[in-house]
Amino acid sequence: MRYIVCLLMGLLIGCGSASSAWAKSLDARDSELWHPREDGIVYLHGPWELYWNRLLEPGDFASGSPADAMSVTVPAEWHSYKTGGHALSNEGFATYTIRFSLSNEASSQPLGLYVHNVASAYRLWINGAPAGGIGTVGTDAARMIPRSYPNVYFFVPRTGDNELVIQVSNFSQRTGGIWEGIELGDAQQIASLHRNNVLTWMFAAGSLTVMAVFSFFLYLFRKKDLAALWFGLICLAICIRSSLLGESYAYALLPWLSWDWGVKLEYWSEIVTILGIAAFVNKQYPQEAIRRVFPAFGAALAAFAAFVLVTPAKVYTLYMVPYVLLLLLPVFLYVLYVYVRAALRRRAGSRANFVGFTVFFASVIYDVLYYTGFVPFGGLVTFGLLFFLMTQLLNVSQTFTRAITQSEWLTSELRKTIESQEETIRQRTSSLQALNRKLEEGNRELSRIEEERSALLAEVRHDLMTPITSIKGFSKAIMTGVIADEAPHYASRVYERSLLLEQLIDNVVELSELKAGGAPFRFEETPLLPLLRHLCRRYEADADAAGIGLIWEEPDAWPPPDREIVVRLDPVRFERVFANLVSNAVKYTPGDGRITVWAEYGPGEHPHDDRVTVHVTDTGMGIAESELAHIFKRRYRVPDTQAGAGSGLGLAICEEIVKRHGGTIGARSRPGAGSDFFLTLPALARDAEGGQSHEHTYTAG
Repeated sequence: MRYIVCLLMGLLIGCGSASSAWAKSLDARDSELWHPREDGIVYLHGPWELYWNRLLEPGDFASGSPADAMSVTVPAEWHSYKTGGHALSNEGFATYTIRFSLSNEASSQPLGLYVHNVASAYRLWINGAPAGGIGTVGTDAARMIPRSYPNVYFFVPRTGDNELVIQVSNFSQRTGGIWEGIELGDAQQIASLHRNNVLTWMFAAGSLTVMAVFSFFLYLFRKKDLAALWFGLICLAICIRSSLLGESYAYALLPWLSWDWGVKLEYWSEIVTILGIAAFVNKQYPQEAIRRVFPAFGAALAAFAAFVLVTPAKVYTLYMVPYVLLLLLPVFLYVLYVYVRAALRRRAGSRANFVGFTVFFASVIYDVLYYTGFVPFGGLVTFGLLFFLMTQLLNVSQTFTRAITQSEWLTSELRKTIESQEETIRQRTSSLQALNRKLEEGNRELSRIEEERSALLAEVRHDLMTPITSIKGFSKAIMTGVIADEAPHYASRVYERSLLLEQLIDNVVELSELKAGGAPFRFEETPLLPLLRHLCRRYEADADAAGIGLIWEEPDAWPPPDREIVVRLDPVRFERVFANLVSNAVKYTPGDGRITVWAEYGPGEHPHDDRVTVHVTDTGMGIAESELAHIFKRRYRVPDTQAGAGSGLGLAICEEIVKRHGGTIGARSRPGAGSDFFLTLPALARDAEGGQSHEHTYTAG
């Protein structure tokens, strides 16, 4: 629908410039019947008297009309007139005269005469008085100065006969004579018509200028868009052509511009327009264009432009028909072909381009018919091209609108994506921070393990060197026969040191695994009291062998008969701790001493906060208070004890095992009063199976 509206607007603009072409013709013989206000503007078609190759003035008609007058009508070029059976030449000079009578009413108001293009110079008299003219009339090319553009003359008519005398000469172009109509009408109407025509052509030129400037700026800001450059050149070329055609106000604005150069500019602007359109459509739809065609068009048009430059107007204007058929028409058909292909392929803006170019092409064909004399008025090419350019601006506007809409949509989508990515980044940052913290913890743990490993290696070396040194010394003494008589005794010592070395290695490996967290634990919920009773019975024989009593002391009234204390532990590892504590008590308790194993329960505020403490109390030599803080360190031995009593790793192993159970281990002691080693573990009091506690069967770990 919008294309139809644009088409109608273009036609109205085009028709506005030629609206007077539909004015009525005034026959000079019936001129008394014409009423300017009621009948409007009329054409003075004739009959006119034409005096060929004679330049006459009004005084020459004072005694009557000279002989040899030809009766003609205008507009028409001289070549259409015949005398003696032969057509006149379009080069030459002549005088036109017409007489018409006006009624009293028609002669009571000023009239106007609208003289359009006359080829290619004329001089006008109205009722015997000089009215003006365009150019300089002469009898040969040397004496005349060509100039041609529409002009308006106002005069006060006379009642009765009125006379117009026009001298015309042409030695400059292919068309000669009054080849566009002369309009007569009320002075106000003629002035209004002239003003409207000038405004129409200036509007077209102004619109083209604005579009050219806009396109050039568009190209400057985006130089890879060559289509904008060609579009601007097209607009500029048609703007120049518009100022030279129609009302031809360029000649009035630029008095120094000669008619010959004006016509050359008119042709050059048209050539640039044609070349620009071909280049523009190639850039606009490169996939539909035929690239090898444009260089051929460019070469041909450049050759014709050079021909226009070096020859006079009367020469190159004779080649208008070949120019139209061989250059202009092929280019237009090529452009139409590209637009049709683009429209069939549904390229962006192709339909509007096709409609606009079709209107433009029709206006070109129509003007060709006008300049060749087949239609009465012309000058539609500028408006046809203006309509085509308006469709291009429509496409540009739609392109920018779509680009802005797409940009807004992309901005919105980008904002959403950024927000989503920011949330993802925050989540991943949080995850990375958590992972970093874990890595830092891991690094710290690795550092700790490495420190433990280094310390352990140093301690292992120290611990291993003592038994190894003894073994090496005893072995060498036996080998050299130094102690041949006591060889069995020293062999026994070697064996003992070997056992100690084996135990030390086992302890070192076990402690290393516990420190590194690699030692496997198999936790299970175990009733504590039955387990302690069982362990006491198991290690009672070892204590008896040393002359020491191992006693299990039942708790007083605790737990109740229907309840039992359950601890989540690894029975094998727990027995390892128990055995070490009992072994140490036996080792540092003199004969006839006593070791007591007992337990106490401490309920917490919450069921999961309950604790149970297992005590191993002896009557041995005791430990100084200053030494209690060090006894759980690796390789530590209480002073004043036997150096070979053990590896010094047992209590360190016990501490690691208790930690893995979620508990703590400690000791209380006084020298000479014995020691109390205790370990505290999480516990739970629950109903005993069958309402009472019962013994469990345990196997050796």
